[in-house]
Amino acid sequence: MPADATRHRYAALDAMRGLAALAVVVYHLDRPYAPSAYIAVDFFFVLSGFVIARAYGEKLANGMTVLAFMTARYVRLYPLFLIGSVYGLVQLLLHWQASGVGRTDLAASIVSTVFMLPSPSFLTRSAGDIWALYPLNGPAWSLFWELLANLVFALVLFRLKTRSLILIAAASLVMLIGSVFYHKSLDLGWEWRSVDGGFARVFFSFTLGMIIYRLRNTTALGRTVNSYAALLPIAAILTLLFLPTYSLKYALVFCILISPLIVLAGTMLELPAKLQKLGIFLGYLSYPIYMCHRGFTEVYGHLMRNVHLPHPIYIGIYLVAISIIALISAKLAEVVVRYAGSSKSGAKGIEASQRG
Repeated sequence: MPADATRHRYAALDAMRGLAALAVVVYHLDRPYAPSAYIAVDFFFVLSGFVIARAYGEKLANGMTVLAFMTARYVRLYPLFLIGSVYGLVQLLLHWQASGVGRTDLAASIVSTVFMLPSPSFLTRSAGDIWALYPLNGPAWSLFWELLANLVFALVLFRLKTRSLILIAAASLVMLIGSVFYHKSLDLGWEWRSVDGGFARVFFSFTLGMIIYRLRNTTALGRTVNSYAALLPIAAILTLLFLPTYSLKYALVFCILISPLIVLAGTMLELPAKLQKLGIFLGYLSYPIYMCHRGFTEVYGHLMRNVHLPHPIYIGIYLVAISIIALISAKLAEVVVRYAGSSKSGAKGIEASQRG
């Protein structure tokens, strides 16, 4: 195994992840300026497959339990998920009459959110409504699918040979194409009526990410080169997610072909040392931005409704504001995790002394 496979941070991939998260923000704020940015989720799923296989494959093979693995994933994801959901709840309450959400649906969503589970909105809303998986924080739908893929990874996938992973990816692709033809969209998995597409999206892309990791560590593709050429795949994903036109064919090509190739390029081409801190910072900010932005889009639009600004400036102000909010939220989440960890350690110490 190449030495960089166990030590290298992949700042280029971090930069891509951060820029992709910003594209999703623009998609939700002013969709005509990034009409296809929802396909960033497919990039996230590929990247997740690569990162999880790299970080946990050997640990699971060496005896890490499924419970320990899933606990680590929840500790990583839950605090910002909850913070973002609180922002979404406040926004919903501020726009209660326009939201169309009933009290029963709201109560069910709050309870399910506490447990990081999808809302049973298909039980509490009428057939003509949108049955969102996470009414309080829309982007959280992708976390549900990612955690499901993580669980299957820890139970089965990490043990499989690469050829078996290829078969799973192929089967998932067939299911995905069928779902796309049925729903006439690739924007699937965020509501209950398209869970078939969400399942197919995550397992196709996540498995591809695992395959990329295997290729990187068993073939000549394992070498990473520090070069300004790493800016090319970064510029590519930024450009592709901000294309001003929408096409279902393009979305499928991005999901099936372009997204995994960009991830592969990001593992082979690394940013020069002087740019790596910026790339890592963008990666650090990506999850907080993704989790926290949705709870402010309508609030921002309401505050700016009488302020007539050119759209690029309108979008730019929001990106700066939400980046600051996301950074503060990330620091808050770190404090919560640190406090919970110290409290747990203290409780264990007391328990141990009592036993002694």
